[in-house]
Amino acid sequence: MQKQALLLALALCRAGAFADPVTPTLLTVAQGYRHTVHAVYPAEKIKSDVVPPVTPVQELRLVAAQNEIEPFLLLVSAQTPFRDVEVVPGVLTGEAGDLIPPDKVTVYRVGFVHLDQPSGTGMKNRLPYRTGTGAYPDPLVRGKGRVRPGRNLQFWVSVRVPEGIRPGRYRGEVRVRFRREGWMPKDRASENKIPLSVTVRPFALPSNPLRNIGVAATRDLPEWLRREDVLQALRQNFVEHGHVPDPLPSPVVSRTKQGQWRIDSAAWENAAAELLDRRGLPFLMLPVFSDRRDGQMQGVYFLYHYPMVTRQRWFGEVICEANGELAAGFREGFGAYLQHMAAIVRKRGWAGKLFLTTMDEPYTYHASSPEDRKLDTPENNYRVVRNFVGFVRRAAPEFKTFITADPCDGLNGHIDCWCLRNLIHAEKAKERAERYHEQFLFCENYRHFIDFPAISTRSMGWLAWRIGAKGWLTYETLGQFTHAWEEPVYSYPIYSGPIVWGMGQFFYPDIQGAGGIAGSIRWEMMREGCEDYGYVTLLDRHIQRLSGQTGATGERVREAAGLIQEASQTLAGFPGDRKTVPDGEYGMAQCNSVAHRFRERIGDWIEILQDVQE
Repeated sequence: MQKQALLLALALCRAGAFADPVTPTLLTVAQGYRHTVHAVYPAEKIKSDVVPPVTPVQELRLVAAQNEIEPFLLLVSAQTPFRDVEVVPGVLTGEAGDLIPPDKVTVYRVGFVHLDQPSGTGMKNRLPYRTGTGAYPDPLVRGKGRVRPGRNLQFWVSVRVPEGIRPGRYRGEVRVRFRREGWMPKDRASENKIPLSVTVRPFALPSNPLRNIGVAATRDLPEWLRREDVLQALRQNFVEHGHVPDPLPSPVVSRTKQGQWRIDSAAWENAAAELLDRRGLPFLMLPVFSDRRDGQMQGVYFLYHYPMVTRQRWFGEVICEANGELAAGFREGFGAYLQHMAAIVRKRGWAGKLFLTTMDEPYTYHASSPEDRKLDTPENNYRVVRNFVGFVRRAAPEFKTFITADPCDGLNGHIDCWCLRNLIHAEKAKERAERYHEQFLFCENYRHFIDFPAISTRSMGWLAWRIGAKGWLTYETLGQFTHAWEEPVYSYPIYSGPIVWGMGQFFYPDIQGAGGIAGSIRWEMMREGCEDYGYVTLLDRHIQRLSGQTGATGERVREAAGLIQEASQTLAGFPGDRKTVPDGEYGMAQCNSVAHRFRERIGDWIEILQDVQE
């Protein structure tokens, strides 16, 4: 039955049923008094007005590796209003008596955002995924919900499989409960028991296989959320979703009356130790700059373009002279800061794990006035970056350098980690990385929209693998946070005013939730992409280990390698930054079930090859 349901889901995806306002056929896991509970696995985005027909199954079956978080969706539809609806997880018991306890199962209620225009409105060409209007699912909040006739109530349920747990099938149930109203028959139960099984694979996913950076401008949170417990929980959330959080608690930089620089970095050091030493993150961004009075320093963006950088100040000191050289006062102050932070890095053994940013897109125009625009040239910007990097390497060689730019000859030898702004340059970046021992990430803002299908953010992991990147930069996640429920839409400030929903915004206010910050389906699906990357990483290790084999083993290795190539080409459209797609059909899968099926096959190949000896 599960295989038939998957094939049906694949067919519906190809027909656009999940992206378009067409009723998909989903799995019925429970029926009760005037209501039905459906399961969606793998999870797709289902609009609020979809009320699926009955397709019963006896058990909802998941498959996951150790150290994996596997989600599914529960939809409750009813013929009469139901109140206080909630999902309560139970224990999952393995065949040998091992347990996955209920606290490893997370439940969120799905909220909806009303879109009155589809993303891409005002753009010349189409976006890479189908878009639409209406009530789209995205926010993931805590608490019970209500369901009314003609609409569905959704819950996002995730099972976390512990590392080291015994492989095999674990069985249990989750319960859908609701308030018993006075008009309900007394002999009818006020809950549904949904049988659930999780088949745990005999391998574990690697922790933090990617070097993703997630910018979270926490200084823009409302005052009632700018508490250390909230920010610490947010940082942990980023780690669990495969992202290095930025910013961290900022060092406090000040000057005495005698002009001496003072740096209090205790809060930053504690946070960095938690992330690097205990959470195993591969790197962090060094806090460097704040353009606000609150003093919070972020690490992704720093130097303004020339000539604006000659007016930019770092704690009161002008950064750059008119000739592009760093100003003496800045060299003194920033040098003292670098040496202080470098001493911590040496003490903690973090050398090479702190990246120091430089300038954002030095070859594009950032200047607004006609006079500045004439001087905002790549050559002038490269000169400032080279002077800055030279100073940093002399003062604190413990730090690696970072830039949001495509590799360019004017910065040869000065940048350790590039963040591509246009994927057309991915092949060149890959060649440079191999030749000069550099790293490169990418920034892809056009896969994250609310009305895109669930596969869109998941495809980031496949895109990273296809182009050889170590990860990606999510340039902002808390954008428009205070009014995210009201209007999470970005309208470009140009004549045509193109519309995109959810750009730079993955979180919502949630007054019921612990900490008051709610995630999103898009954020969860991006983690799915990180886990896809982990699967491919494991399979590729076995392929490399067995690459010299011949005969039946060699044939297996070639088949497994072909599967990876097929998956990346199907799920990650390329080249270009995917702002638009050319004339013709969409070049990428529009359905999450396609990615899920590839992951299942890759997992099967890992199990086959891990037992093959060289």
